[in-house]
Amino acid sequence: MNQKLIALDLDGTTLNQAGTLSVQTIATLKAAQAAGHLVVIATGRPDSISEHFYDELGLTSPMINFNGALIHKPHQHWNGERQTALTTQTALALKSLKTQFDIELMVAEGKKLLLADHGYVDMPFLPDLPAPEKLFDANGLQQAPISVTMFIRQHALFALQQAVHQHFPSLTPKTWGAWSGEHTALEVTAGHTSKSQAVAYVAGLYGIAQQDVVAFGDDLNDLDLIDYAGMGVAMKNARPEILQMADAVTAHDNEQSGMADYLADYLAL
Repeated sequence: MNQKLIALDLDGTTLNQAGTLSVQTIATLKAAQAAGHLVVIATGRPDSISEHFYDELGLTSPMINFNGALIHKPHQHWNGERQTALTTQTALALKSLKTQFDIELMVAEGKKLLLADHGYVDMPFLPDLPAPEKLFDANGLQQAPISVTMFIRQHALFALQQAVHQHFPSLTPKTWGAWSGEHTALEVTAGHTSKSQAVAYVAGLYGIAQQDVVAFGDDLNDLDLIDYAGMGVAMKNARPEILQMADAVTAHDNEQSGMADYLADYLAL
């Protein structure tokens, strides 16, 4: 079998409902690496809340964060690293959307960067910052961030996404995280970044053909990746748009290690 690049979304795909890696998932992905395949995390998450999964899996491959806007190897300097940042002016201009929408929290993020527009506790996937020393404002934002993420109630998400398209047409707003309701996240990055472009870049570096890319996903930010991959696999729990686009669907959902189950069979591990 040719070497495969296995591109993995995290939330709703590789992780279970508790947001952790199952014993089966860890064993399967380590077996895939031992068989010579390249395992690549491709997530909307920032690096700060992805690296512990990278370490738990014993990966040495590049990791893709911010829906393709950061390609890097954690814990080391890598000549192939790519970052696509927003300008500070654009990031600050996005704050104007708070006058139109009831956005609970806005954060500017980058590699080892997290600035919030106010103190907070108990936000999904973010460390508590009840009294931050610096804020996401003109004084605090001293470096170009990779993304601006806005937390809003699910019913207002589509309207907010459309507003970003209208007022900031050069940017790309995507939701991620496999959660909904009170704290739904909309992440805004530069418009020419995507998971599929990032995976194509990594595949090119390792000499892996597009037809040998196997991708797993469940949410709308995985749509372009599932379409690009030689084998695009939707999770059983995926959104209808992903199920329709995919070449195959796992027999089990993420709570039942559906990705690992499918991959072990596909690679004959």
